[in-house]
Parts: sequence; structure tokens; C-alpha cells
Amino acid sequence: MNPLKRTGVAVLLTVVMIVAAVVIGLARRPGHNLPAAESGASTWYVSDQAGVLSSSAIRQLQENNRTLDSSMGVVIGCITCNYGKNDLYNYAMDQAEKMGLGANDFVVVLDISGENYWLIQGSGLVDLFTDDDCAAYAWEYMEQPFAQGDYSQALLSLSDALTQWYESHYLG
Repeated sequence: MNPLKRTGVAVLLTVVMIVAAVVIGLARRPGHNLPAAESGASTWYVSDQAGVLSSSAIRQLQENNRTLDSSMGVVIGCITCNYGKNDLYNYAMDQAEKMGLGANDFVVVLDISGENYWLIQGSGLVDLFTDDDCAAYAWEYMEQPFAQGDYSQALLSLSDALTQWYESHYLG
């Protein structure tokens, strides 16, 4: 008799395949294979790739994210870079994915060499916080300090405004 036709063997093979599928899925989950320096949680979702933020601003942005995460389960990814290309939206989306940001998170990217910035809301926020809201908040809270080269203040101002928005639209 063929051992593969026995019920016990079939059940065992099915269980082994399910376990293998779960292990592969966990190994491929977003953010799992990132180096520690790129993983959002290890830096509390602040990445100063351009080296333009003060250490106190980095600490404050990280603390804001810790507080938001513990109270509402959300964060605001903050990135500075010297990207310098016209597709900053795509770059921001890629960075949000690398950081492991979720559906109710925001990501803001300051492109220093490209003299541009971009704020993107997670997919779970698009009905509450539209693309127009993103543009308006970025302009209102970041434009002046960004234009003056005060990138720390630009991010702190926007982070404070988004934190207030979260508090009035509690999503937790």
C-alpha cells in the first residue's frame, strides 16, 4: 500500500505544510528583514539621513512617537534625506514601507537637497485626513521653518499639529 494514501500521513503532511507556510509568512512580513538601523521601532520612526536635525529634536520626535504609540497605537514617521528627485511621493511611500508604518500612521519626508517635503497619511486615514489635508498641514506647519532651514522646527511643528489631530480623532 502506498504510504501517501494513508490518512495519518496525509494529515501529518498537511500540518507540516501549514507550519511551513506560517514560518515563511512571518519571515517575509514587512520590516522583519530590515537592518536594525532602518527598522522604524529601533529609531522610534525618526531617520535623519541628511544629518540636519538637532539631537534634542530627534529625542522629542521619538518621545512623541512613543507617547502616540502607547496611547493610540499610531506613529508619525519623520525622515530627512538628500533625495533630490521629482518623485518624492514614491520615495516617501518606500520609506514608510521600510519603516513598517501602518494604516493609521503618517510619514513626512524632508528632501533637503531637493528643497521639498511630503506628508502622506496611511490608508486607514484617507477618509478622515485627505490628500488635501496633508498638503494643507504640511504647508501651514512646515513651510516657514523649512524655507528658513530650520528643519527641526518644521518637523516638531507638524508632529505637534498631527498629535493634536490624533487626539481629536482618537483611533485607538
